[in-house]
Amino acid sequence: MRARTLAIIGCTLTTILGASSAAQKAPAVSSPVGVSWVTVTIQGTSKRGPFVASTKAVRVARVQLAEPWSPDVLEQVLRQGGFEAFDVILPVMTLTSPDKGADEYIHDSLKADAHPEIRFQLRSTTDASADAMGIVRLDVKGMLTVAGVDREVTFNVQVLRAHRSLFVHGSTDLLMTDFGVIPPMGLLGMLNTDPRIRVRFYLVVTVDDE
Repeated sequence: MRARTLAIIGCTLTTILGASSAAQKAPAVSSPVGVSWVTVTIQGTSKRGPFVASTKAVRVARVQLAEPWSPDVLEQVLRQGGFEAFDVILPVMTLTSPDKGADEYIHDSLKADAHPEIRFQLRSTTDASADAMGIVRLDVKGMLTVAGVDREVTFNVQVLRAHRSLFVHGSTDLLMTDFGVIPPMGLLGMLNTDPRIRVRFYLVVTVDDE
C-alpha cells in the first residue's frame, strides 16, 4: 500500500510538472528556500457527477524560514516551527474546470467579484514522521480565507525529498457552507453541488542557490 501511495504521488507530480511550461517563481525574500512550482485543485460532486477545478496561477506572497537557519534547510522546512511565514494567494478567476460552463458557476459561488482572492497563511506544523518508503507525513495548520470568511484548517501533507527539492502534496476536506459559500446550482438546479469538497495542493520547495 505504501509503495502504491509513493507511486501515485510521484506519477501525479511528474504529470503535472511536465504539463507546466514554466516554473512559477516566488518573490525574492530573505530565505534560503523558495517555491519553484505550485498548483491547487478542488474536487467535489454534483448531480451530474464528480467535478474538478484547478489553477496553477497561485502566488507565494511570502516564504520565510525561522532563524537561525539549519545547515540542512530542507530538513528545517519539515521541522515543527521551521517556518516563520508561508503565505499564498489564489486568484479565484483563474480556477477552471474541464466541465463546460462550470467555471462561471464556481466563480459566482465563491463571490469572485467581491472577494477575488483565496488566501492561506501558515500557522503551525506538527513534527514530521517518515515511513520505510521515505514518505514524510505531517499536519499543517493555517488560516484559510474564502469569500471574505476566515477559518482555521488543517492539511494532511506528504513529502518526498529528492536531492535539493521537496515534492509536497497536501489535502483537506471542507464544507463550502462554513465559508458562507452557496454550492453551485447551475441552470434550473442541474448541478446541485454537494457542499463537501476536497482541496489538494502540489508544490515544489527548492534550495535557493543564490
